Amino acid sequence: MDDLTARLQRAFADTHDFERELGGGGMSRTYLATERALQRQVVIKVLAPELLAGVSVGRFKREVLLAAALQYPHIVPVIGSGDAEGLPWFTMPYVAGLSLRQRIAAGPTNIDEAVSILRDVARALAFAHGRGVVHRDIKPDNVLLSEGSATVTDFGIAKAISAARAPPQGATLTQAGTSIGTPAYMAPEQAAGDPNVDHRADLYAFGVMAYELLVGELPFTHTSPARLLVAQMSEQPAPIRDRRADIPVALAEMVMACLAKDPVDRPATAGDVVKVLDSVLSTEATATAQTIGSVGSSIGKALALWAGATALVLLLTWVAIIGGAIPSRALAAAVGVMLLGLPAIGLTAFVQRIALEHHTRTPTRSPGGGRATLGAIAAMALRASPHITWRRTWIGGVVAVFVLGLGLSAFVVARAQGIGSVGSLIGRGTLIKNDRLILADFTSPTTDSTLGSTITEALRADLSQSRTLRVMSRANVRDVLRLMRRRADTLVDLSLAREVATREGVKAIVDGEVVQIGSGYVVAARLFGTRDGDELGAFRETAASIDELLPAVERLSRALREEVGESYRELRDTPPLERVTTSSVDALKL
Repeated sequence: MDDLTARLQRAFADTHDFERELGGGGMSRTYLATERALQRQVVIKVLAPELLAGVSVGRFKREVLLAAALQYPHIVPVIGSGDAEGLPWFTMPYVAGLSLRQRIAAGPTNIDEAVSILRDVARALAFAHGRGVVHRDIKPDNVLLSEGSATVTDFGIAKAISAARAPPQGATLTQAGTSIGTPAYMAPEQAAGDPNVDHRADLYAFGVMAYELLVGELPFTHTSPARLLVAQMSEQPAPIRDRRADIPVALAEMVMACLAKDPVDRPATAGDVVKVLDSVLSTEATATAQTIGSVGSSIGKALALWAGATALVLLLTWVAIIGGAIPSRALAAAVGVMLLGLPAIGLTAFVQRIALEHHTRTPTRSPGGGRATLGAIAAMALRASPHITWRRTWIGGVVAVFVLGLGLSAFVVARAQGIGSVGSLIGRGTLIKNDRLILADFTSPTTDSTLGSTITEALRADLSQSRTLRVMSRANVRDVLRLMRRRADTLVDLSLAREVATREGVKAIVDGEVVQIGSGYVVAARLFGTRDGDELGAFRETAASIDELLPAVERLSRALREEVGESYRELRDTPPLERVTTSSVDALKL
């Protein structure tokens, strides 16, 4: 037992039973004791030894009497004062619960809880200021939480110490080496040792505490007390909504106004702060009530609207496909876009449910007595709740559908006008409808010298079904070869095909090859312009086996016809290649 505790126990030996030291910090050391006469627990505070130099005990008692006159539900009253062998002390009722410091350390607060605490503190300040009492040391350690209410302790003690001390001639209290207050919460004028500090210093400290409660960190985080004091006088804190976006605008503006460097720029009175907090609570309560009434049905309504919108979008897409304006694969794109709505609806419902629970449920406590903190996912959902709302989800859905429609419309226009990679050759004017083209004999793989000409005839058969192109038949090519005094069975390679095309006025040439890779095949084709020999398109399909070659040729043919500009309706209505020829490559060879 140290000397200070022993002196106190001797002073209170006839009236109180000491239980334990609650700790200290700042201006006092604090003890829990039981008052025998009334069998109630009280807190005994004795001034920290470093503050005793020059303190007039008698004047300290007189100043404490002013604080003792403050009888208000949100103020912990002073119920006694005296000295123990020259040590000034005062007693207060014991408030069972957490300090605001412990609450902040336990984890994030929701807006309702934070505003409720701040309103209680602001009411206490308004009451005290109205009676000429300034706290001068507002901080989370001096705010106690119990039974859903906040009370402020140590009212007027800093003023009592200041008034009871006699600093050196011409020196301020700060200059004398003892700064009454806590640097992290000290108003600029208080940090500068201004002797004319008034109630607006409490409002500055209130703003610092509110910032910390809402954000979880102080506006200035310097570790050195000296640097903290400099920051209080010269640095501007980051806007609080930059640190936490879900803070209501009115609340954020009030906190930042309290943190103004010049006292004139702060709220005039604590009563003005109370009015702002009352309006914020009213607005939050209304918003919460509206949320309670709507969240339960929002997910069902969202799913119903999504289902209706999906059906409409898919119907319109299907109509466009039937009309031949867009390819069948556009339906898959539409389905994909609409399916994105399901996770968006699920995410919005989850985030809004977490926000609702956080705003309305009774706070739970952890085994250590602190408020149970949110899990990582729930904490992220709460931070996202101002941004992920039903309104924004609906707007996002409308925008997604609009972008889908705009994209499909742009595709139709670009294809018809020959714009970009989707533009058709007819749209560009490279070819016109009913232009003729000639097929050069495809190069065969080394393992089968007849496969190239077989694939060429299969491709000719499929292209012959086109209503947009006219393909020179094998008989026509042979006739031209005879006129050119060539053998009718001459292999028509790319060079010979160009001669035939030039002679007959054919606009385009298709050349290609068949490559065998293991048991599979690759069929590749290129489309050339006859006049300048420019490549107009390249196409490639694969087949896992020889039995898959004809379907691969069919896909290649459709891709070529699409590139030329044949309508999707005509492509869809074209009979499969196996109906036009045969499903067997061997039969086709024969």
